[in-house]
Amino acid sequence: MLFHPYPNAFGLDIGDLSIKLVQLENKTGHKKTPSFRLHTVRQTALPPGLIVNGEIQEPEKVRKYIQHLLEGKKGTKPVDGKWVVATLPEIHSFIKVIHLPKEAKDVIDDDIFMIAKQHIPFDEESYYLDWQILPDFEEGMTRILIGAAPKYIVDMYTYLIESLGLGILSLEIEALAIARSLITANKLYTGEARAILDVGATQSALIVYDYEAIQFSKTLPFSGELLTTAIMQSLKETQEKAEEIKRMYGVKYTKKYGKALNVIKDSLDTFIDTIEQSFQFYYSHFPHTNTVTHVTMSGGATNTPHLPELLTERLGITCAPGKVWKNLGLHPGSLPNEAASLGFATAIGLALRAAENPFQAQDMI
Repeated sequence: MLFHPYPNAFGLDIGDLSIKLVQLENKTGHKKTPSFRLHTVRQTALPPGLIVNGEIQEPEKVRKYIQHLLEGKKGTKPVDGKWVVATLPEIHSFIKVIHLPKEAKDVIDDDIFMIAKQHIPFDEESYYLDWQILPDFEEGMTRILIGAAPKYIVDMYTYLIESLGLGILSLEIEALAIARSLITANKLYTGEARAILDVGATQSALIVYDYEAIQFSKTLPFSGELLTTAIMQSLKETQEKAEEIKRMYGVKYTKKYGKALNVIKDSLDTFIDTIEQSFQFYYSHFPHTNTVTHVTMSGGATNTPHLPELLTERLGITCAPGKVWKNLGLHPGSLPNEAASLGFATAIGLALRAAENPFQAQDMI
């Protein structure tokens, strides 16, 4: 293995209702093909209300849950790494490719700040902004991937992680981590765009990937919790019973539970309309776009019965669960079940970044 200045670094995905941790060993050595081996994978559930829409409401309580995750269950070894690549909540972050009519060598910081303000409600006092110049495909035009997040959100997560005695290698926009897990490494998608649909417990995100880069991401009004709540309210059932109905029938319409599933249908209609509008936004607002030919799905709610099939039918594009472990290489060790791992896409992407030398790896995914 090549020298890593931050040994045993790991990925930490802090969500509204769960915290997930993935730690990988870099086995690449002098081989050209990256190779990683799974060392640790853990998760813990969070009670509702500790983190709401990405904002940490009870930092001391959240800190205790992370500490418990690091220490591990009785009989297991604690996580030995002290360096972390963690995620920033999708709902509070922004990522987009912008095009600047200049040669890359002539671009200065002020150019990027000025054009960023045309795309996001950005001001230097309240947002952190980062960017990377991408390979050009049009003479005289520079492509720049910009990312932004409110300072109060970034500072909130920084304080929480550092209070555990951990060092932060990077706080990463969630879309980047998900794409690093689900976009096949070293594969050129010539003449086609891909979309990633991450369907989580409390929110969903759509990521459009084209020309070897994320073009933009969007938070969507749909989640596993939304489906559960719709069933609870329609059938006057407990949360446990509603979860059981959801696991059994998913989004398939049945005679027995038709009333509940009509409410689900309304949510699905809005969800699908938003996805279609996002694709049209991409085609009409970005230059030289390729058509989205496949939607790769991740997130725990992707396992909702019949959801991928329904999306495929309604969107006219194949939608299927992704393989979240595929970029570990040929000898990843013993891996959890793929379906059970769909909610780990973000944590795996963070762990892949952590297992590399984070200050030498410049690829955006």
